[in-house]
Amino acid sequence: MKTFVVGAHGQIGQLLVHKLLDRGDTVTGGYRDPLTQTPDPEKNFRAVELNLAWPVSRLTELFTGHDAVIFAAGSRGKDLLGVDLDGAIKTMKAAEADDVGRFIMLSALDAEDPARWPDELHDYYIAKYYADEWLIHNTDLDYVIVQPTALTNDPAQGTITLKPQRPSTIPRADVADVLIAALDSNRHRETIKIASGKMPISEAVKS
Repeated sequence: MKTFVVGAHGQIGQLLVHKLLDRGDTVTGGYRDPLTQTPDPEKNFRAVELNLAWPVSRLTELFTGHDAVIFAAGSRGKDLLGVDLDGAIKTMKAAEADDVGRFIMLSALDAEDPARWPDELHDYYIAKYYADEWLIHNTDLDYVIVQPTALTNDPAQGTITLKPQRPSTIPRADVADVLIAALDSNRHRETIKIASGKMPISEAVKS
């Protein structure tokens, strides 16, 4: 599979690139500054400059020939409208224009339900809410939206639950594995919610 990772320099994006390459995929990573952010060259890997402020037409050129796009970009609160919302929607439009077969969206737990948004992340959740809404209601993409609970840098557990409660956490490494499992799954136009749990990732996502 030829996969484009949007946000390849992020904490989850870096994990995604290496995990996809380790299993033999051909990967293109999108970086704001490929000269300083790109990992050491690997077989079947290409790094390209990507700025989510670019117009859709320029993003479309980058996605040509790819089987899937994984959106794992985030501004860490610095540009929620430009990256987390508008950047995500422009990525969807570009993927549609290129007839990309699969779109995996990294979101946040309960983004669709404002009553459950954490107060301290309210603006972030607004961006995630409308990005997810656009994907669901304004595209024909074959998507899976992955909504993790609070993220940690703990070692991967390899197991999750699809019925997360608050408060709960999940390692970023497990989120990366869920995104890849969603990419491979038979799930179509679905949203899955995840936290650390007891079910093996591949089994949980397949079910």
